[in-house]
Amino acid sequence: MNEDKLLEIRDLTVSIKQGKETSDVVKGIDIDIPRRRVVGLVGESGCGKSMTAKSINHILPPFAQLTKGKMIWHGNSGELIDLAALNEKEIRKHCGTDIAMIFQEPMTSLNPMVRIGDQIKEVLKIHELEKNPEKAKARVIEMLDAVGIPDPAVRYKAFPHELSGGQRQRVMIAMAMIGSPKLLIADEPTTALDVTTQAQILELIRNMCEEREMSALMITHNMGVVSAICDYVYVMYLGTIMEQAPAKELFENPMHPYTRGLLSSIPRIDENPEFLETIPGTIPIRKSTFRGCEFCLRCSDDIQKCFYEQAKLKKISEGHYVRCHTAGGGEE
Repeated sequence: MNEDKLLEIRDLTVSIKQGKETSDVVKGIDIDIPRRRVVGLVGESGCGKSMTAKSINHILPPFAQLTKGKMIWHGNSGELIDLAALNEKEIRKHCGTDIAMIFQEPMTSLNPMVRIGDQIKEVLKIHELEKNPEKAKARVIEMLDAVGIPDPAVRYKAFPHELSGGQRQRVMIAMAMIGSPKLLIADEPTTALDVTTQAQILELIRNMCEEREMSALMITHNMGVVSAICDYVYVMYLGTIMEQAPAKELFENPMHPYTRGLLSSIPRIDENPEFLETIPGTIPIRKSTFRGCEFCLRCSDDIQKCFYEQAKLKKISEGHYVRCHTAGGGEE
């Protein structure tokens, strides 16, 4: 993407330790997030999407480790900061102010014993964004109103269990936005919500990005979410980027068999719902020593070469790249 970049991820590798063995769950990926754009990272559960997102903020689980790569942050004054090289204290200076994150289930992220207004206000306190208690409260109420919480002054005093699922997710968005971040990472933010509420939350995130000139990284397995909100898309399978393209181009001209499988699995109102398309098989457990295409055992287009050699990214058109030996017509 030839745009003004906010974050450049290069050769990112995340490994997990299982007993005496170590395996890579994110395998040397490259991702660009431009300013004022929504970038989607899509794939089935277990493909490494959340590990990628959590590595940016250094919140990987104890059994996972960022073992290689750079994450170059482009500051407003032109400075370049490698987030991957920062220690815990240094990365916290960026979390909540430059970079904020929302998760798929707000009930596990919100403290059930603390009123929501106080939880949001804590962000202002931690980052020293507003020391005056009354002004801090006013900012929180204003933000609750901005994300569509009804009667924000009343809801300020509510506990999480007193709100609906959609309202709790709006609270999480308010908590993320209160520090005026430049990048919002949304990890499956609509998974636990009904269809109508999903659409409202996606519209809210898109509007907030436009109004505040903010970028977003949308982590999802739902291609409907991608079509609704994303400008550019990376398709991930088993820790590897298989295809990347502008969202419109990806839907009109999907090149990788895995991308086509994800798109064909979307239910359509004009087809018989008893015969939904599926991708055969399940995500296998791969050793880091495997050199072939991760998708070859589930792919209908595979050739012998796929089993012993991983394809390189091939340019299809401007901004559209695919990692496949047969994409674009025949073998390489």
